[in-house]
Amino acid sequence: MSRSKTPTFITEIPLKASPSQESILLKRLEAARRVYNACLGEALQRADAMHRSPGYQAARAMPKGAARTQAFRQARQAAEFGEYALHTYAKQFGHSYLGEHLDSLVVQAVATRAFDAVNQYLLGKKGRPRFKGKNQFDSVEGKANTSGLRWKDNRVIWNIRNGRRLTLVPILPAKDAVIQHGLSSRVKYVRIVRRKLNGRNRFYVQLVGEG
Repeated sequence: MSRSKTPTFITEIPLKASPSQESILLKRLEAARRVYNACLGEALQRADAMHRSPGYQAARAMPKGAARTQAFRQARQAAEFGEYALHTYAKQFGHSYLGEHLDSLVVQAVATRAFDAVNQYLLGKKGRPRFKGKNQFDSVEGKANTSGLRWKDNRVIWNIRNGRRLTLVPILPAKDAVIQHGLSSRVKYVRIVRRKLNGRNRFYVQLVGEG
C-alpha cells in the first residue's frame, strides 16, 4: 500500500500513557528497532552486492542519459535492491515473535525507513547508515489511517494480530486553532514519537494530515 502524494502537514499532540501502556509502547519500539536493524543490514548487503555486479560497473562507465539510467535500474532489480523488495523481506517478522508487537503496515514503514537510509547513502546525500542501539529508536508510524496504527474518534488506536488493541488518549487543549485545524483535516497516517524529558519517557502523536 503506497502513501498519498498530496501535500501534508503535521499536528503534534501529547498523549496520556499509564505505566502499563508505557511498557507496551517501549516493547513495540524495541520490536521496531530490531526490524529496522535487520532490514538495514539486508539493504546494505544488497547494495554492496549491487556495487560489485558487472551490470552496475558497466552502468557507471556509460555516459549520462536514458540508457545509463535504465542500466542502473536493471542493476538494482537484479540485486533486489528496492523498497518493495525489502517489504517482501520484512514479511517474515510478522510471523515471528516480533509480530506480537507490530502490525504489518508498521513493519512495512520500518522497512521503508531502512531502505531510504541506504538509498540516500548510495546517492551520496548522507553517510553510511548505522544500526540503532537499544533505546535509540524513538518513533514508529503507519502507512495509512485505515488499520493497524491509526487515529479514530480523537484517539490513537493500535491494533496488532490476535485482536490486541492499545488505545491512547491525547491531551487536547481547550482552545487551539492549530490543533483544531489538524483534527478537522483528513489524517493520512499516524506517527508515535517518544521523547525523554527529565529522565522520563513522554509520548506524542503526530497526525500527518492532508493540506
